[in-house]
Amino acid sequence: MHILHKLKVTAVAGLVVCLVSGSGSALAQQATPQKTPQQTQTISDQDIKLFVDASTRLMELQQESEKAMLVILEEEKLSVDKFNALAQAHQQQKLAEAEGTTAEKAAFNKAIGRMMEMQPDIEKNMQSAIQKDGMTVERYEQIMLAYQQDPAVQAKIQKLMGL
Repeated sequence: MHILHKLKVTAVAGLVVCLVSGSGSALAQQATPQKTPQQTQTISDQDIKLFVDASTRLMELQQESEKAMLVILEEEKLSVDKFNALAQAHQQQKLAEAEGTTAEKAAFNKAIGRMMEMQPDIEKNMQSAIQKDGMTVERYEQIMLAYQQDPAVQAKIQKLMGL
């Protein structure tokens, strides 16, 4: 049951990022130029260590943000399932037709507003977490892209993370 709860929380966070990305550029949503595998080979061991350290801090920030979002849902008396359903309808621009009471839709709108207010601070904290040891956001994104595309980079990062 705990894993299911974490998946729901992650869905909440993911949907919020998607919803607010229209009003501001969330770090995870920023476009990153495609890099060739040759370019990813220039990632030093020091870069990978900085990347892993930054990623660890980002995971902690994500957990804090998820907790804050769950508190908002509790305060607005909205279940995670109902929020997710309404968020999906909102993304499809069908909130008016979505299944839910007027009170639930009002709570959803209020919750989204409160979550959007958190977004600038979340983005600022994410940038600070990446830049803490001297890595740039651009370099972090380059390494993330390499991680997604290059099995050798994946293996180095996973080894350092103990995965």
